[in-house]
Amino acid sequence: MLNEEFFYPTVSVKIGSYFFDTGVTFDVFSSKEKHFDWAKVRFTKEFVDKVSFNKMDDVKIYLGYSGNNEAIFDGYVKRTVNTGMTLDNEIVAKDEMIKLEETRITETFLNVSPQEIIQYGLDKAGIKNYKIKSQTFVKKPTLVVARKNIVELMGEVNRIWGINERFFFLDKIFYWGEIPDQDEIYEFIYGENIINMTFKNGFWVFETISAPFVRHSHKINVTHPSISGIFEVYRVHYSVNEKGFPRTEIYFI
Repeated sequence: MLNEEFFYPTVSVKIGSYFFDTGVTFDVFSSKEKHFDWAKVRFTKEFVDKVSFNKMDDVKIYLGYSGNNEAIFDGYVKRTVNTGMTLDNEIVAKDEMIKLEETRITETFLNVSPQEIIQYGLDKAGIKNYKIKSQTFVKKPTLVVARKNIVELMGEVNRIWGINERFFFLDKIFYWGEIPDQDEIYEFIYGENIINMTFKNGFWVFETISAPFVRHSHKINVTHPSISGIFEVYRVHYSVNEKGFPRTEIYFI
């Protein structure tokens, strides 16, 4: 169990060849209900006419303390957005899952297991790092796939085999039916590192200044007058507001 000291938060964003530690705000969303993490990065007026981005430019967003930064998002530009200024001043990015969305296949599989189809799709998308559930499934004698992207292909695998295996990326490693290892269980304590906590839409949610080390599916230890114990994180929302203050909202059941 680890109790993190929350002093001297730091923020930085790298997009393509550009690096920012001021002049940007962002929201990063990571959830068990989505296959992908996604982010919005916005630029202050001083940067709008000085930067230019292309689809699939690298996007890395870091939060940390006392200069020890941790990547909360590692993905690619999906599109730029004009929100009212003369030039694009916002980008939307997705994690490695964008490569699976952009890769389509047409193939006939014979005597095939779910894992063999998943591995085939990952190879086609250029994904080399993955952890796939080793459970034995009955093989299907024939499976025809026509112009499906790899995300659609994985949904088809779940449907055909009557399963509901979760799949997502974390730190550029693809997981299918597996959960990443967790080295530490972090503590969040009322009056120390919990700013406020509410119950809404079926979830407990609390706000803290910055928690870059917490991801969805992690276990956390919560001590609060309303609820205490060890819980699994369902959703995380990281953000930096216009004053440069980092915030993290953590949802759990």
